[in-house]
Amino acid sequence: MRFRCQHIFHTDIDTYWSQIFFDHEYNRRLYLDALGFRRWEMLEFEELPNGVRRRKLFLEPQGSAPAFIHKLVGDSIGYYEEGTFDPHRRIWSYRITLNKLADKARIAGEFWVEPRGPKQVERICDVDVNIDIFGVGGMVERFIESQTRANYEKATEFTNAWIRERGLG
Repeated sequence: MRFRCQHIFHTDIDTYWSQIFFDHEYNRRLYLDALGFRRWEMLEFEELPNGVRRRKLFLEPQGSAPAFIHKLVGDSIGYYEEGTFDPHRRIWSYRITLNKLADKARIAGEFWVEPRGPKQVERICDVDVNIDIFGVGGMVERFIESQTRANYEKATEFTNAWIRERGLG
């Protein structure tokens, strides 16, 4: 399953990447406060001389999942997000590895921001979700899509508030 999410932020492209997306405190508060995750941990962060940035996070969301997902993974599931930022194309590419059923799930995507006016950009995210579990794979994919869309909506609200509070717009 492939889907796209698009959201407007009230800032410019350079500020988005340099002062928001890669800001440690922004990310900590986004996941723990705004999205209500149980756990957010920065495992690795590296910036290479050519401007390429790599990051690995461990995340554990909190929330209710349908019964069939609880039956598959138990009460909680975490995941690793590994991503790379290409400074020339200004694209963040990532992949998700679940800590349970990792061999059955392939989740990856990329996003970028495009100008939409003075101090306004649009984040465009293309996400691929493939769950290979007989009988329920499609339902799990739709659940992941709905959760991703809901979290991106919450993240947009939080990010625009962050921008306003810090005068980054």
